[in-house]
Amino acid sequence: MLTRHAHRRLLLALAISATPAVAVAQSGNDSRREDIKSPPDSTELHERAVRRQRQGAGLRVGSWRMSGLTQTSGATYSSLPAFEGYWQKGLDRHIAMETGFGFWQRTQRATSGAGAESIGSYVIPMTTSIKVYPGTSPGDGVEPFLIAGAGFTIGVDDRNTVSGGLLGGGNSGTMIIPGIGIRGGAGVEFHGAAFGLSLTAGYQFVRFFEDVGSDRTYKGLQLMGGVTYRFQY
Repeated sequence: MLTRHAHRRLLLALAISATPAVAVAQSGNDSRREDIKSPPDSTELHERAVRRQRQGAGLRVGSWRMSGLTQTSGATYSSLPAFEGYWQKGLDRHIAMETGFGFWQRTQRATSGAGAESIGSYVIPMTTSIKVYPGTSPGDGVEPFLIAGAGFTIGVDDRNTVSGGLLGGGNSGTMIIPGIGIRGGAGVEFHGAAFGLSLTAGYQFVRFFEDVGSDRTYKGLQLMGGVTYRFQY
């Protein structure tokens, strides 16, 4: 009888001592569940909505007014407009990050006693920029902005020249030449429900590691206009 009594007392003592630990563990589990289930507050939801409103894409077309490019007497020069497509990600109410791919092309042609020659120069900037809307929100219809960025640039030198010609050297073929570029400017966007318009004025500078065409440096004022699109959620 005494032994059974001792066993019962031991079991009862163990049960009593285990109860607080079980209660604490259960409380911890309930707290973790509440943390997991608790929804974000209204400020966080608003910031997420603002960032989504800033997300979009666009296309710009315009002029890149080059300065300081080499010109050979007797040769003719022509160029295409500058093109740029970009994707934009909202960072907060007033700031977005823009990733763009541009294209600009210049052609030199000359004819002499040695024969006809041509050099095509292609500039393809890949720029990551920060765009700042200093005094507006995504819901505004008109938004002025500032933009600045930098990135890697690809140059393509495509030439067909003859020995003794005006464009010189007698070398022919296509070369891909890397470079770096920077840009800065300002503009304004006009927003509709999804599509809008943009106007941008700025300056772009590109420096290649070797000559593209007849030059390593391409720089000048840019005047661009285009279409914008805001992703719809």
